[in-house]
Amino acid sequence: MGQVSLDIQQLIDHLHLPEKRILEMFSFRLNDNVLTEEESIRFIHFLRNELSNSTR
Repeated sequence: MGQVSLDIQQLIDHLHLPEKRILEMFSFRLNDNVLTEEESIRFIHFLRNELSNSTR
């Protein structure tokens, strides 16, 4: 497996926290556009789901 950047590793390490807390710690962008709170929360849910599926 390749190396994971420090920012991504920190996000993964904090995915157990409530969404609001994660949003206080991280800013999510797509093509230089900041995601809305709703979009960011959906992305957090997506990450949690994908990581959960990969550990099964």
